[in-house]
Amino acid sequence: MVHIGAAVASTLTWMHGEFPSQKKLDSKKSRFSKFHPRAWPFDFHNDKDRREFVSAGTAAGLAAAFGSPIGGVLYSLEEASSFWSRKVMWRSLVCTTVATMLLSWLHEKEFSFALPGSLAFHGLQPVFHLQDLPLFALTSAAAGILGALINTSHGWLARIRPPSTHAISKIVEACCVTFISVAVIFILPYFFGECLPVPEMSSDEKFWFAYTCPEHHPVSGVSQYNDLATLYFSVPHETIKNLLQLGQDADPFFTVKSLGIHTVSFLTVFILAYGVATPGGIFMPSMMVGASVGALLGCIFQSIFPGANIQPGLHALIGATALLGGVFRSTISVVVIMVEGTGGIDFILPIIMAVVVSNWVAHHIHQHGAYEADLEQSGNVHFLQSEPPRELAVLTAFDIMSLKVVGFEEVVPVREVLNVLRSTRHNGFPVFKSANLNPNDSGGQMVGFILRHQLLLLLEQHAFFKANLSSKKDSGNWSSPFFGNINMKQLKFLEDAMRAYHFCHHPHRRDLTSRPEAIDELDLGNILGLHTSIESTCGVTEESGSKSHTTEISTETLLLDLRPFMNRAPLTVRGECSAQRVYVIFRTLGLRHLCVTDLNSRVVGMITRKDLSFASKKSTIHEHRQNNSLLQLESDSTIDERTARDILYSLP
Repeated sequence: MVHIGAAVASTLTWMHGEFPSQKKLDSKKSRFSKFHPRAWPFDFHNDKDRREFVSAGTAAGLAAAFGSPIGGVLYSLEEASSFWSRKVMWRSLVCTTVATMLLSWLHEKEFSFALPGSLAFHGLQPVFHLQDLPLFALTSAAAGILGALINTSHGWLARIRPPSTHAISKIVEACCVTFISVAVIFILPYFFGECLPVPEMSSDEKFWFAYTCPEHHPVSGVSQYNDLATLYFSVPHETIKNLLQLGQDADPFFTVKSLGIHTVSFLTVFILAYGVATPGGIFMPSMMVGASVGALLGCIFQSIFPGANIQPGLHALIGATALLGGVFRSTISVVVIMVEGTGGIDFILPIIMAVVVSNWVAHHIHQHGAYEADLEQSGNVHFLQSEPPRELAVLTAFDIMSLKVVGFEEVVPVREVLNVLRSTRHNGFPVFKSANLNPNDSGGQMVGFILRHQLLLLLEQHAFFKANLSSKKDSGNWSSPFFGNINMKQLKFLEDAMRAYHFCHHPHRRDLTSRPEAIDELDLGNILGLHTSIESTCGVTEESGSKSHTTEISTETLLLDLRPFMNRAPLTVRGECSAQRVYVIFRTLGLRHLCVTDLNSRVVGMITRKDLSFASKKSTIHEHRQNNSLLQLESDSTIDERTARDILYSLP
């Protein structure tokens, strides 16, 4: 449901406006003619607002799954959102409230102010004693260990699973896991299931499965059910509810042997299925394993301490909560989800204890949660954790930056831009001060930053101008129609088109704009070919007696003026800046690029998320220094030779 809610929200951000027809796409400017920025209260051409809308959809999806409006908002805050604000919070709260009210109406056929917790249960006494806390801690620790085991096993299996590019292998793997799962849930109840009488107070007779047991006892005539088959075949959330309502005085619905078999088998199948190419989540399976192991431990504690007030259902609740904390490493959101989803406000203290203990235990076995581990294994997303790694404590920006920086001057020839875009896949380029535009300055200082899609749009819209090389040599300056005589209408159109560029160009595959083929799609061959023929017209010799002469070479060239479109105040850091501070800047501000400059504001390196990710994995400072040994700062001082004042100002 979390993924469905996020997918629906993402789809809605692409649904407004009129989709361009193929006929309209033939015209370059018709791509952007339909955009009216003030027509909608949300600027979905902006990635920031789109991410916020997806965060709200994620919260609504979880609220619809568990009937937990506040828990959905907190889950989106902890797990689904990199950046948070008050606006995102109230939008998410509105979405979760609507989703919860609709869920309540679907359950009761009328709107109700009571939470429709999908896991609400009854039968437990909200009473526990101080001597019960050690047992709660043992259950929480066991569930935390299992949560870390799930994440660790998933990492091991990911190394031998077929890659996503091998479709046939992924289908075969899914079929094999399906066959194993079906065999387990049919064979184990056949050989190990126990026949028990259906509880008299049971409200839903369809929940119990007889399977191999006779429908009625041959002597007493009481209806019977197979406890292990019921655990496997029943609706998962109904099974969890029955595990949660195992009280002290109630007859056990499931035997200890069946609970043990169900815990081990379900955990094994869960680990095998986690990562298979099937549309399934891990939230409910985690709760199922946690509730099963908690109920098992509760029954064992009940047999060891027969006089104590031990309720297996309470241990099942603690086990389900603790396993969620061990798998996802969430804290507050898990507590609120379990309290709202189960209606167990009276058990909030054991729930909090379960989350704290399970997180502490699981963190010492496997450092990352399920989502962070998946992002690291994929290798396509360089995810930054909330806290900077310890490896960056002794490093500076100079140690982790990339040295080969490619940039442009303020006014740059079109051919140079095309060559750079073809030969690199960089997404951003620094803009340097041009000596041609500043005769009294040597040039080279960083004056701005421009993105790849901005350059592609300027080329696509032919936003360049002709300049005469001879006039530049005489005057020392270019004559740009954008900077010297700004066409406000055209500038406004280009700015709106830049914001909507990814909406029209490969909206779901932005990496395609970094291919060399993206330059060929601009269809600039005719224009550039014309100027090439003009510039290369030379060597035509006419002989008249002993005298020969050559025709004059045309000095016209096509130029791009980047000054009206570049970011004139990009964030930069000095090379002596602490790497941990760089990490915090990236994580807090959501940056994609960070230029490293020297004393004279000249760019000496570039830092991206990829550089931070690689720096965190290198073991020693010497590995970083070997990579960057070709450059030195203008102070000619190494990191070890920095003064106390430099070290003080570079601390994070």
